[in-house]
Amino acid sequence: MPDTYKSQEDPLFSGLFDPTITSIPEGVSQPNPDPVPQAANMGVWKEEPRMPIATAEMGVVACNGKVHVIGGYARGKANSDYHQVFDPATGEWTLKAPIPYACNHLCMTVIGSKIYSFGGFIEQNRCPHSNCFVYDADADEWERIPNLLRPRGAISSVVLDGKIHLLGGRNVRSVDWHEIYDPVTRTYEFLNEMRGSTPTQPFAGQRCHMGAVVADGKIHCIGGRKDSYDFNTGLHSVFDPEMRTWSFRGGMPTIRSGHCAAYVDGKILAFGGEARGLVFEANEAYDPATDSWEVVAPMPVPRHGLHGQTAAVIGNKVYVPGGAPITGGSVQGAYHDSFTFG
Repeated sequence: MPDTYKSQEDPLFSGLFDPTITSIPEGVSQPNPDPVPQAANMGVWKEEPRMPIATAEMGVVACNGKVHVIGGYARGKANSDYHQVFDPATGEWTLKAPIPYACNHLCMTVIGSKIYSFGGFIEQNRCPHSNCFVYDADADEWERIPNLLRPRGAISSVVLDGKIHLLGGRNVRSVDWHEIYDPVTRTYEFLNEMRGSTPTQPFAGQRCHMGAVVADGKIHCIGGRKDSYDFNTGLHSVFDPEMRTWSFRGGMPTIRSGHCAAYVDGKILAFGGEARGLVFEANEAYDPATDSWEVVAPMPVPRHGLHGQTAAVIGNKVYVPGGAPITGGSVQGAYHDSFTFG
């Protein structure tokens, strides 16, 4: 397998050269975001070099200043093991060691030069597994770590104080599980379930396909779904690690799941996602200091399946590769854009 793409004739990298692979099918409707105030700084999107292999429902993380895209739907299969890496310094994509267990909706997070992968599905949004791995970006090698105690996919994860919080996800149905993985001891700790319910949404704590970031030392879990996108939510729950309690903040204006979240320049971004018959271009920014949302520049290409739920942030730039321009898993994209507040 070539390490870098060199030739238009190489079929593995056809996503770089075939404009039909990432075209948006006709008849796809895109909703407008809810009418909230426009931001003073709308930010700007920039088109980046396209992915070699069109992919959706994959893991996306930033590690050692590079963007890693791992697994997901690709090449007509629901369980790929591709490991594509983008270097912003050179503008080139390379292929690295494939993940040992091909799957989609895998959960990924980074500590130092290590990428951790937890669970996922081996069929389209179903058949969860419990396999977990760690990738050494310096050595380009994968190693197995202890399995999840309860298999699931579409988990959201964040790193806080050197430990990995695994939040929600889907087993047979959406779950409200909250556990912590300690990479030093290689053990899991179960916490109380996500306290994500309100009187009008009594089961909203049971969520998957949601965005999650750490801001000001607290974990923010935003949006997502219970079981299917017919039961999307804009719920915004916050975990305080010192008190080990959940509270609520202002809800995401555009209710959706399968979106992506990122924390940059003191604000939480939530962009993309899907609902029944709709794929979102909406990009909304939350200010933790004022507990308020505002609309910022929408995505150039509406899409969902930007899995991992936390985007690849390098410096003050958010990189958004891949995803799907229509609902479901039948189409993958080689799109690649970046966002900055300017």
